[in-house]
Amino acid sequence: MKKLLYTLPILLGLSTLAPALAFAQTGAANVGVTAEVRTTAASTSVKANAAATAAMTKKKDRAHQELQRRVDALTEINTRVQAMQQVTPSFKQSLANAIQTQISAFQGLDAKIQADTDDVTLKSDVQSITQSYRVYALVLPQIHIAAAADRAVSITAMMTTLGTKLAARIQAAGEAGADITALQTTLNDLGAKITDANTKAQASVSSTASLTSDNGDSTKKAANDAALKEARANLKTVEATLKAARADIMTITKGLAKLSVGANATSTTSVQ
Repeated sequence: MKKLLYTLPILLGLSTLAPALAFAQTGAANVGVTAEVRTTAASTSVKANAAATAAMTKKKDRAHQELQRRVDALTEINTRVQAMQQVTPSFKQSLANAIQTQISAFQGLDAKIQADTDDVTLKSDVQSITQSYRVYALVLPQIHIAAAADRAVSITAMMTTLGTKLAARIQAAGEAGADITALQTTLNDLGAKITDANTKAQASVSSTASLTSDNGDSTKKAANDAALKEARANLKTVEATLKAARADIMTITKGLAKLSVGANATSTTSVQ
């Protein structure tokens, strides 16, 4: 009986300690799980930040390439502007100023994009490449039109000089008794074509020189587009007219050769 009485308190003590031991073990397990969760969350966060940074870097690189492509195009086209000889100096300077202003704007935007630290701002700045700098879409067509017109006017100037020489040969042939009726008719046609080509080339520049960026104004954009379209159409007509003028020159030259008068009229003069 005494042995049983001694054993009972021991058993009671053990039964009291059991919940405490169980709680301690459970608590330790929970601490381990919490630490593991925190570690996993931290790792996930680091990876997410790294991915976000990589994505922003990629966007910035693409933006830089797009902006640099525009700057290079403007720099190249500015060389063509400086080489123009037939447009007025004021228009030439106006184009050069517009080009430099646009280049500076693109370079400033590029610097801002590279310094952006949050995705929202970066996205807005990237969108502004095409949305806020619409003048780029106007300046290049203006310059291409001006360059084409400048070349056309240069060609008409050369044709005018050549026409004067041919006229002298035709007159000499007439004074020598040759029938120059057909040659004179062709010469008159040549002069009309030269004048028409020159007028339309000049009109192409005049109709587009004063255009300004629409800045999102749909009505102004439509007006700009119409003016550019008309100028391009004029230049296509100019190209066709100059081609026909070359044919007139060839006809006159061959006619003079048959008359053995002024056969070398174009031996040192050519129209490209």
